Amino acid sequence: MKKILLILCLTIPLMAQSTNNRETLKSIGQQKQVERKASAAPTIIINSRTSSLEWKGGLKVVNKNHSGNLKLKSGNIYLNEGNKISGSIVINMISMTNIDLSDSKKEYLIGHLRSQDFFDVERFPVASLKIKNSKILEKQSNGKYNMEISGDLTIKSVTKPVIFTALVDLGSDIKSASGTMKFNRIDFGVQYRSEMKLDDAQSFWNDMQTTKKTTMDKVIKDQIEVKFNIVSMPGILER
Repeated sequence: MKKILLILCLTIPLMAQSTNNRETLKSIGQQKQVERKASAAPTIIINSRTSSLEWKGGLKVVNKNHSGNLKLKSGNIYLNEGNKISGSIVINMISMTNIDLSDSKKEYLIGHLRSQDFFDVERFPVASLKIKNSKILEKQSNGKYNMEISGDLTIKSVTKPVIFTALVDLGSDIKSASGTMKFNRIDFGVQYRSEMKLDDAQSFWNDMQTTKKTTMDKVIKDQIEVKFNIVSMPGILER
């Protein structure tokens, strides 16, 4: 009997201590969860169906440009303190189309742009933009913001920094951002008929049985423009 009492005397305090420890850990866990929820920025869900991207590129010397569309795959924008934004957007490179040529010619052009000479969409079906920071340049009378946006653009698994401006509407139920982003395709390993290759002694230009003047008419611009109009789903998802 004395042994049983002794065991109980030793066990009960240990059980109480264990219970207290569990309650303390539970309390800390709940507190951290509340802190995470409090620090998480409200989320703006991008409407990939109504958002639009229009690309433009063309020849360097001859005034001949082509343009087309791309579709978004997904995207989230986070609304941070001071109406600063961050987030990420994923672009479906397989969706690339042309809008300025006849059917037979546009099929050839898009087939070439999707090939290994350019964006190799079979190996790299998506591109992405990670928005890291934004700065309000001006608030317009209608409540919209002119913003400078900086982030990382990834194409063909190569990531490079980009900076561009956008007109951003954060006050409406459906948020939006519109503007033009420019990038140099050479930065992402897209070198076909590049400007930089023209005077390169080891480039494919020297394999062409033609004069340099004629060759220059085939040089493709290194800079590509993407005109965007990004539209959100209604409302904001509060975390």
